[in-house]
Amino acid sequence: MRRFVILCAVTVFMAHGLARSEEAHQLEEHSAVPAAAPALPLPNAPEKSFSLDDLPQYRHQGVSRGRLAIALAGVGVYDIAFYETLKKPWWSGTKSDMHVINDWWNGYAMEVDKAAHAFAGQSMARLAAESFEWTGMTRTQALFWGGVTSLATLSQVEVLDGYTAKFGFSTADYAANIAGAFFPLAQEMWPPLKMVTFKISYHTRRFEEHGNNGNILEDYDRQTYWLALNLKEALPRPVSGVVPAWLGIAAGYGVENAFASSGRMREYYLALDIDPTRANVGPGWLSRALAPLRYVHLPSPAIRFREDGTRFFALYF
Repeated sequence: MRRFVILCAVTVFMAHGLARSEEAHQLEEHSAVPAAAPALPLPNAPEKSFSLDDLPQYRHQGVSRGRLAIALAGVGVYDIAFYETLKKPWWSGTKSDMHVINDWWNGYAMEVDKAAHAFAGQSMARLAAESFEWTGMTRTQALFWGGVTSLATLSQVEVLDGYTAKFGFSTADYAANIAGAFFPLAQEMWPPLKMVTFKISYHTRRFEEHGNNGNILEDYDRQTYWLALNLKEALPRPVSGVVPAWLGIAAGYGVENAFASSGRMREYYLALDIDPTRANVGPGWLSRALAPLRYVHLPSPAIRFREDGTRFFALYF
């Protein structure tokens, strides 16, 4: 599952940026209108910073069968690729009968792996949704089928885990898969949820040294998962007017010594959050290039809370 998390995160970041470029291209194609009679003069509109949220959704005139076939083929290729990636390290060990485990608390990696499952579910759902929307589906339809596609792929992983003696079908993992796969759809159907962004951060070296082997694919000690709240959208109007659109506050969760027999500790974080896609960074193409960073918690001041005390970081990633 660790390799899968990294693969999902990188892929969706790339796909998200490409899809936004497609949106901008369609905006240019449909912006031209036939010549008409001179319009009445209108007052100059106030200048507004460019944001990815200003881009229109794809124009829908029915689903293209050709594009749908391409999208489904892409989903199939992706599924095969990640299966082949995980087959040897994960499912080549001792087999067993199907067995279920209920590791809801104090289990493997102290639940950071559950956050990883949810993030993987979200990443796959967004990736598939961008492809389905390209076929002509509405945004809601695309996010629904993106969630179904994501959950189907992750279900395959859980079933294979269930037949592997070392692992097992985890009910907690599966619940996290469902939550992550359909979180983007929930945001679309209930707009207040759009104020919240599910993010990841990873650092290759702790600010304090410890005995971790540094394997990026299994290094939960250095992974942190965040729920970031955009302050401009969350605060009441008189206050939000002075808050930058790119500024937010994030709550994070991580773990220390995830696989140790002793000394394991949960870590909770409170940090400022930066969303570069909401900043006025210049040309539209630059904003689109920064789109993958929407789901990455960038270095910022943070406070960490854990059982051995509280610590402030001038920059934490």
